[in-house]
Amino acid sequence: MKASKYNFIWDLENGNKLAFNSMSCGLAEVNDEFLEILENVEKIKYEELKGAKKELVDNMLLGNFIVHDYIDELKMLKFKHYQGKFGRNGLGLTIAPTLNCNFKCPYCYETLDTHIMNQEIRQAIVNFVRESAKTLKEIHITWYGGEPLLVKDIIYELSEEFIKISKENNCKYDAYIVTNGYLIDDEIIKNFKKYKVKGAQITLDGPPHIHNNRRILRTGKGTFDVILKNIKKLKDADMQVGLRINIDKENSKFIPELLDILKDNNLTNLDVSFGHITPYTEACSSISDSCLTTKEYADLNLEYQKLLHEKGFKAERYPYYPGIKANYCCADQINSFVIDPKGYMYKCWNNVGNKDMAVGNIKTIKSLTDEKMIMNHVNWLTSVPFEHEECLECKLLPVCMGGCPYNLKRLGKPNCEKWKYNLEEILKYTYVYKTRNEKNKEIKKRSEKQAI
Repeated sequence: MKASKYNFIWDLENGNKLAFNSMSCGLAEVNDEFLEILENVEKIKYEELKGAKKELVDNMLLGNFIVHDYIDELKMLKFKHYQGKFGRNGLGLTIAPTLNCNFKCPYCYETLDTHIMNQEIRQAIVNFVRESAKTLKEIHITWYGGEPLLVKDIIYELSEEFIKISKENNCKYDAYIVTNGYLIDDEIIKNFKKYKVKGAQITLDGPPHIHNNRRILRTGKGTFDVILKNIKKLKDADMQVGLRINIDKENSKFIPELLDILKDNNLTNLDVSFGHITPYTEACSSISDSCLTTKEYADLNLEYQKLLHEKGFKAERYPYYPGIKANYCCADQINSFVIDPKGYMYKCWNNVGNKDMAVGNIKTIKSLTDEKMIMNHVNWLTSVPFEHEECLECKLLPVCMGGCPYNLKRLGKPNCEKWKYNLEEILKYTYVYKTRNEKNKEIKKRSEKQAI
């Protein structure tokens, strides 16, 4: 056996150590016995181990802190990456039936386009899903825009077809929607349930006096109160709601005020995440001065995680705790596409509407002969972190994978995830927080027993 190359060991205040492995994302408080095994693992004869020491070694193997001699961890990571990249068991489609939007947000990377997906494109999508479903185990749809609820009837029409196809082919089916939340009403929620839209991502960018200057209707009117009311409706209907808070230098100090409003409205059960506003395209380059660096964003994320806990929100899982990224997102998977209203297909949400970046068109996908589109697809699927020496040598590779594929492709170099800047701090905080919670629960149990 040998020690994993993806181990991190840090000091704790009590004299013990905290161990983390990025291949398994296992985290444990460890003592000298653990460290001794780690340092002398190559001398251990596993077949002769007994009792507590064998149990410890088995747990270290389970957490990937030590691995068998024949394991090449980098090759395993490459295998998982390529398996996910070229696997065809599932189909992931992000469908934008319109790029039109009732909002005019200053940081939006999209250019206004009022085109609505016509019947020819809709039928081509249905045909594509029907043909694909013959060899699939699952189909996942994300409704996107613009604002997709401006054309809700198209969502319902296509959903009905997709659900029917899934049943015919015994495929698992689910759907999600990215919406600004302004148009949601009781009827829409009823149809979400009917058409298996299990949840929604909705954005609030701060308390009313901040949000209403950033996420505004095209008329200039604020939207905070309506969105908050609609989030409450969704939660009352047992819908999943992912609340995204886009942060930059202008609104970051107002987040505590927003969290207080959510708490006052009994919304601490939301899945809250903080979006890092980045000037991805020329359309949003004007806001680059107000954007946070990745380090600044990482520091704020830890501060906000503590704040969420203080106010009663849950914030232990990803994105507050590292997750294994064999594949980063739909952009680096062969069977995932973003489809715009005109049928053009992309790998990344950031490219929607930019035909020069299309990898195909849904109408001609079977007979695609456009070499530029083919090459666009090839470029996405052959852009990998393993080509970069800094990634190959980095112990964070399993939880970063070179960062966002869009940036990896655009910049030609890795764009490291926030873990590079705050991994030790965030994991120490996470461990101490969980340990404290477990102790408090144990104390509470004992008190309840004594009271009886």
